[in-house]
Amino acid sequence: MNPLALNLLIATLWLFLSSGRSTIDFFLGFVLGFVLLAAFHAVLGRRDYARRTAALVMFVLRFIRQFILANLNVAATVVSRRPESLQPHFFTYDVAGLRLGEILILSYCITLTPGTATVQISEDQRTLVLHGLDVEDVDALRRELDRTLKEPLLRVTR
Repeated sequence: MNPLALNLLIATLWLFLSSGRSTIDFFLGFVLGFVLLAAFHAVLGRRDYARRTAALVMFVLRFIRQFILANLNVAATVVSRRPESLQPHFFTYDVAGLRLGEILILSYCITLTPGTATVQISEDQRTLVLHGLDVEDVDALRRELDRTLKEPLLRVTR
């Protein structure tokens, strides 16, 4: 059985067995089911469910952090800098080796963070064309995207 379906089944059973029937009870059952599935991963043969779920939570938390920092950075740039001093820049970002779904999620996350936008996915799906509002060092921005978005995403999908 699919581990997520099994986890949802455990959460639903917990909801029916608990005295209250609230979202908190369902969430508690889901967490309990997750802990049970993580503890008995060897018996169930689903070792990667707990790892991927934890990686997904970390990816979401990192993305939220990046989203907030990018918003603050863009707000500070707009308020404190003159438009002539900005260095907008188009650049390419290597996504060779990623699956199409991974490329799409990565490009959506890049676009959702203010200050950067995905302009185009190459036809061979090996590079993204990105635009940055204020880019001083393109290589540093590429390394930051690798560290903050690409690597955590790959921990979820692979």
